[in-house]
Amino acid sequence: MIKNKIGLIPRYNWDYELSDLVKAYKGIFDVPPNAEDILEKVFGNKPILTASGRTSLYVILKSLNLPERSYVGVPLFCCSVVFDAIRQANLIPRFIDINLDDYNLSASDLEKKKGDLSATVVVHMFGHPADMDSISLSTNNSPLIEDCAQSLFSKYKGQNTGFLSTASFFSFRSGKYISAGEGSAIFMREAHLGETIKKHVETLAEWSIGKELLHSTATYIKSTLYKRPWYGTLGYPIGMRIDRKLNLTAKTGFTLNKIANGDRTILNNRISTFAEKVNKQKENALYLLKNIRLENISLPYERKDCWSNYYQFVIRFQDSKQRDRMADYLFKKGIDTAKYLDEIIDVARDNYDYSGDCPNAELCSKTVLVIPNHYTLSKQDLDHIINCLNSSNSGNPMH
Repeated sequence: MIKNKIGLIPRYNWDYELSDLVKAYKGIFDVPPNAEDILEKVFGNKPILTASGRTSLYVILKSLNLPERSYVGVPLFCCSVVFDAIRQANLIPRFIDINLDDYNLSASDLEKKKGDLSATVVVHMFGHPADMDSISLSTNNSPLIEDCAQSLFSKYKGQNTGFLSTASFFSFRSGKYISAGEGSAIFMREAHLGETIKKHVETLAEWSIGKELLHSTATYIKSTLYKRPWYGTLGYPIGMRIDRKLNLTAKTGFTLNKIANGDRTILNNRISTFAEKVNKQKENALYLLKNIRLENISLPYERKDCWSNYYQFVIRFQDSKQRDRMADYLFKKGIDTAKYLDEIIDVARDNYDYSGDCPNAELCSKTVLVIPNHYTLSKQDLDHIINCLNSSNSGNPMH
């Protein structure tokens, strides 16, 4: 239906308006104040900035001076760019299984495999903090790196994620919470590691003015296509075709750059007050949790001593057929969803020698569905999502 196409609720939130584009353009020619200082006021620690989360992970790994071709533990259930960054650092991903209740790295599986590892990357998946105490006990005092790309302002036992490990990195890429276009912040525990990281970052490439202008313009166009009414009428139907040609989502490969001045400008403008939007998104998630009445599914409740930012709202179904039927049903009702990491097992097996020893990750890759809950949604949007889910015959969508 035309109405559903025009009103199609996007799966993710790319929050980058025309006013942001103007600010980014200005920042390209008039270098903004240090975002490091603003982030230090927010978090109490001064970061080192790079162009992207994957660049930050690469720099951290290189700065740790690990033996070449040594193993780095990483949850199988996470974005493949993490695996790529490990490989680019001339290291080898060693896949660790996840917990079914929070989708985070399993401390018990890490305990079984820790003997091979020189470092471990823990991802706070969907904004839910991982069990850092148990994970830390299983690392044999080897470096522990937090991937906080999805966990901005999430807390573990009252402390912000990103400050519970040897080093960490955040991502401000569009589609993540800040949606600055790109950009990343590295935090570290020890000053000497910070000095090594700074030296590596100093060698990264600068952005040319032309490249920055193109990057900011492309970010604005992509973000516009992710909003109603353009998402259902243009963004969604042509997205995959464009992605094959222009790498719209940029999930493979990366260049080693410093942060772009335009992205730094948007980060400066947003970070100090962004907690308000995170709290709004969490309110949306709690509203969904309170009102969804589906049976035979798993909903994303917080673990004890954790505060989740609910970057994504995930429902896990009994099997892939049930999930896929629900995704099709919701799409017909004007709600787009994401079969998150649906192909990650094949990617890991074909490109990173995954041996098949992470059954929980394999299960989740075929049974989880991301439901829109972003802070820009209205109560009417949320009620529509809830009503469609609850009217779907307890997980067996009616056609």
